[in-house]
Amino acid sequence: MNCNFVFSCCVIWLKGKIKLSEKKEIESIYNIKKYLQDDAILPIYFLFGEDSFTINNVIKIIEKKIIPLVTADFDRESTTLTKDSSISQFIDLAYSFPFGNGKKLITVRNFEAINDKKLLLNYIKDPAEFTVLIIAQYSKSAPLNQEPYKSLFAKNYIFEAREMRANELSEWMFKKAKVEKLNLSQAAGQLLLEMVGESKAVLEMQLIKIATYSKPGEEITPEIIKNLAEITKEYTIFDLQNALGNGNKEKAIEYAFNLIDSDGNKMTLIIAMLTKYITNLTQILGITNDAEGVKAIGGSYYFAKKITYLRNENRLANAAKALLEADIRLKTTTIDNKTNLSILIAQILK
Repeated sequence: MNCNFVFSCCVIWLKGKIKLSEKKEIESIYNIKKYLQDDAILPIYFLFGEDSFTINNVIKIIEKKIIPLVTADFDRESTTLTKDSSISQFIDLAYSFPFGNGKKLITVRNFEAINDKKLLLNYIKDPAEFTVLIIAQYSKSAPLNQEPYKSLFAKNYIFEAREMRANELSEWMFKKAKVEKLNLSQAAGQLLLEMVGESKAVLEMQLIKIATYSKPGEEITPEIIKNLAEITKEYTIFDLQNALGNGNKEKAIEYAFNLIDSDGNKMTLIIAMLTKYITNLTQILGITNDAEGVKAIGGSYYFAKKITYLRNENRLANAAKALLEADIRLKTTTIDNKTNLSILIAQILK
């Protein structure tokens, strides 16, 4: 199995497919306030993408706007879908008349879990005038040539929460650090990104923790970040990546289980970050020049170049296959996360 194949598999898994023509662009979730004007409240707000942190924050923004229009507590509903759920579970609620004389507010999460997505089409064509329906889909798959996404797009009801690029995430982190009154050095910020990955929720949690333990006005250096991780006895995705990269199965299991047990770190995030890690290692195979390495994968090259065990084409191909199988198990079976992780690590390091 060649290097290009491994890289292509990883990139496809990470990015998904949003099939847009050059003339079509799905509205960004960051522009949601334009669609919350008093005289232009939408009947449906369909939020999708893998940036669950932003999706959940925008749900709060929409709810804050609509709740004053809801006059009865019974007219507020929230549901989380599973693979056994159906569209009618919330559509029937949306069409039923409100108890009060105001709006109904229904929030639906995990739309990606259900199979009968096309059945939403009838409601999109004829939504209840008294209901505001918020639907969250925590995945990137929203092909505009398929229903219900095609009609959602035509009605301007769909909003994308795309993942931030590395430079955008870094900019967001430093702005958030200022809000927390942290003097975060560039080197410390880079290390923090490497340690916790690209989840804004986890980054925010870590910044709050740093603010709690650090002194007012103190410059936050990489040493402080490392010491804080030891003090709080927390492991990060960075630790797990290093353990796998250097073939340390015992440590990889320890770090992985710690991540599963800690808040904000779920199996989906772990698989996503490990897949990106394997993609990065694949991109720098054969690269020995630091400038070329940084150009290929950014500042993470300085950490990646120290890896020993996984800097091998066959092992990377095996790791990519193991990650795909772990993702399939996660989505199609009831296997518990620790068992899934144990199998994944064993397959990567076999």
